Amino acid sequence: MEFAKKWQGRGDEKQETQRFWIELLQDVLGRRNALDETEFEHQTAKGGYIDVLCPNAKFLVEQKSLGISLDKAEQRQNSQVTPVEQALRYANYLPADQKPIVICTCNFERFRFYDLNADPAAAKPPIEEFTLDELPDHLSIFEQIFAPEHSRIVAQQKLSEKAGVLVANLHNALAAQYIDPDSSQSHHALAVLTVRIVFCLYAEDAGLFNPSGSFTSYVKTFEPIRLRTGILALFDVLNTAYDERDPYLDDQLKLFPYVNGGLFAEPIEVPQFSGEIQTAITDAGDSFDWKDISPVIFGSLMEETLSHDQRRAGGMHYTTVENIHRVIDPLFLDDLKAELSRIETEKVSEPTREKHLHAFQDEIAGLQFLDPACGSGNFLTETFLELRKLENRVLEHLLHRQGVIDFGEGTDAGSLVKVSIAQMHGIEINDFAVSVAKTALWIAQQQALDATESISGQALDHLPLHDAGNIVEANALRYDWNELLPGTRCNYVMGNPPFIGAYLMDSNQKEDMRTVWGKSYNGYLDYSTSWYRKASMYLANTPGSAFAFVSTNSIAEGQPVAALFETLFSEGWRISFAHQTFAWAAQSSDMAHVHVVIVGMDKSSDRIRPPQLFTYKRITDTPFKKQANHINGYLIDGPNIFTEKRMTPLSPLLNPAVYGSKPADGGGFSISLDEHPDGIARQYIRRFVGARELIDGSTRYCLWLKDTPLNELSASRTLKEHLTKTRDFRLASTKASTQKMSETPQLFAEDRQPTVPYLAIPSHFSRNRRYMTCRRFDADVVLGNACFLTEDLDGFAFAVIESSMFITWQKTIGGRLKSDYRFSNTVVWNNLPLPSVGDKLRQRIIEVGQYIEEVRDRYPEESLANLYNPLTMHPDLIKAHEALDRVVDKAFGAEKPCHSDEDRLTILFMDYVELTKLS
Repeated sequence: MEFAKKWQGRGDEKQETQRFWIELLQDVLGRRNALDETEFEHQTAKGGYIDVLCPNAKFLVEQKSLGISLDKAEQRQNSQVTPVEQALRYANYLPADQKPIVICTCNFERFRFYDLNADPAAAKPPIEEFTLDELPDHLSIFEQIFAPEHSRIVAQQKLSEKAGVLVANLHNALAAQYIDPDSSQSHHALAVLTVRIVFCLYAEDAGLFNPSGSFTSYVKTFEPIRLRTGILALFDVLNTAYDERDPYLDDQLKLFPYVNGGLFAEPIEVPQFSGEIQTAITDAGDSFDWKDISPVIFGSLMEETLSHDQRRAGGMHYTTVENIHRVIDPLFLDDLKAELSRIETEKVSEPTREKHLHAFQDEIAGLQFLDPACGSGNFLTETFLELRKLENRVLEHLLHRQGVIDFGEGTDAGSLVKVSIAQMHGIEINDFAVSVAKTALWIAQQQALDATESISGQALDHLPLHDAGNIVEANALRYDWNELLPGTRCNYVMGNPPFIGAYLMDSNQKEDMRTVWGKSYNGYLDYSTSWYRKASMYLANTPGSAFAFVSTNSIAEGQPVAALFETLFSEGWRISFAHQTFAWAAQSSDMAHVHVVIVGMDKSSDRIRPPQLFTYKRITDTPFKKQANHINGYLIDGPNIFTEKRMTPLSPLLNPAVYGSKPADGGGFSISLDEHPDGIARQYIRRFVGARELIDGSTRYCLWLKDTPLNELSASRTLKEHLTKTRDFRLASTKASTQKMSETPQLFAEDRQPTVPYLAIPSHFSRNRRYMTCRRFDADVVLGNACFLTEDLDGFAFAVIESSMFITWQKTIGGRLKSDYRFSNTVVWNNLPLPSVGDKLRQRIIEVGQYIEEVRDRYPEESLANLYNPLTMHPDLIKAHEALDRVVDKAFGAEKPCHSDEDRLTILFMDYVELTKLS
């Protein structure tokens, strides 16, 4: 193994620990994001630095230099400890959510692993031990540590999924008792009642209610018929300050604290409780430990109680923690982490560092966030938790310096804890989601205080709740966001607006679009683009602000690009970061099978703050991040271009492309040889090609009766039957224009059949193809209107469209039908920036295109679908296309063969700019 050879006989703890573990994780284990997953020199609350910490994998490493015995005790923090004892000490210093399960001691030559689940004291012997030379035979230990199912996030997800089932059972039992659970009043009451009970379940396990289990025990004391009265009494107590309570309150109710925060304040409709409701509550309390749920994941699963139909109608799809970070990390979190790391490592006096730490804490406590389509509050909750983690790191440093932190008397955490859920603002149209979002933020607030307690070693008062979060129920596209949070005070807008395409909106949603876009609404924009427009106007006068949204990838393809981004760019906004198309992974049992992009925008300078572009080799892969010069509306590193419809080709070398001929016949022109047509009819039978026949190679025939003598139409039994069918179909149409065509049933409704050889282009085709699935035909083959055609006498157009240069242009500029590519004559073909080429190069392109046709002809039984299956393309066909690419790349201006889409797009955009100057 190259890694073992490279590191044989070397290794300095101070100088080479980071390089050693990054190379091991990246090069040996294939963890491309090792730098993002790993923390080095993590300072603990009680002093000392953890050499290597992988929080998500729950893995900690205590590293020693080569030659240092892993059994040798050294002086550390006033005591003699061995490396494993030091690792265990560090593990115990960490907050509960960061504590490792596996620790490793290593001296570059030897590895030892200890399982803290099996042996919390980490006593010898280790569960596995080996030398560097033996590493290839022991990779399984790393595979187990970093297995997805063992990760902290997956563990939280499994817990939350179990909780989601318990909540669904509770919700359904409650809903069954409402007279009309679907009325707006009852639906809202049901949502609030459900989240109140869930909060009580969390509170009794998280130590907010004492003793533990007190809520479940309280519920068990009632007969079902009397449980409603008991629950109402409990809600009243939880909403009443201690000094305002009835002095004769029942002893059991006296045990419950004052919660406040508005959670139990609103009067709601509460139905009669049943035995099923009581069982659902007690089962949820007895069978599950609620304190460990992730409020981010759980918020999504709470919404499982919504019907799937309602979710789809609203376009709601829930965001995984991973996808949340694809938005918030480049939007603001990466910068904040970098800033804190700089403060932690800067070479300054400790009083100066403390001053900078306080300033940083004030900075993050002053940030204001808005999610105007917040759903169950996932973005806001994860943002709050991440800010509190940063704040807790600040507190760790202050504690390390001061030895003790004064949290203030009579407060939950005094003035020292400054980050608050009051910084989080959300707008959501669904009342259930509003209730869930508020509760998720409350739970996150409690869990963050738990971590602060662990850091400080002090008990903090968690109740009463002081803020309820600023979540409002409203249609975000009709509501003035300034009423919730003035735009001049907002720093970041973010979220995941509804995924509703331009052609799937209902009348109310289209009216929403017109409300936001006004006269600029052109009918091609997706619903989510209205959030971009509102955010751009809302933050227009806020220096340093930014926004980012997850959207379907259609906003960065075809005609919507100019409609959306030309407007925003003209107002000074630029794309500060973007994720190109990737597959959406939703945190819901109703998985959203969509392809999305993420676009972040601000008004910074590309030169001062270079934009970040995240690309995907495959749409399910982990992204690659690179620094771009400029990101345009197609989410490509390149200049701003907007390819709107053109009625004629931009290139003088291309003929216009039009739809094929439209039958509008109800099958009247279709004919099978099995029906034994008569002799007259046989002479008018032509091969017919639609998109399916073009790609899968199936055979279909039609009658082509243009210029057929009328006496032959009358004399043929076969022709009369087909003409009658066509005429009757057209007469039955509700369109007057189609009815008019019944007067000439022998003619196609739209005749665009050329009289010369032509190129047939499918209107849409699989996104998995490396090349276009097009074919040339002679004029006697009739092309249907599911395809486009362009006259191609010599095969030049065929060669151009079969090149990688064209498919790259198609992927970038063209729209999509679901995930398939959609060819457009006005947007894709007419905008293709093919420069003029000399006769010699033109002829060479034609010749190589003809060679591709010859190679195809070697496999007469195989369809284009089979020939261009990316897994099974014939080597000779691949070589033919590679030869074509070399000459076509040259025709577009490449000085050397291109090796990537990125290379070709750079050339295409340059050509486009030059040709549009001349047009």
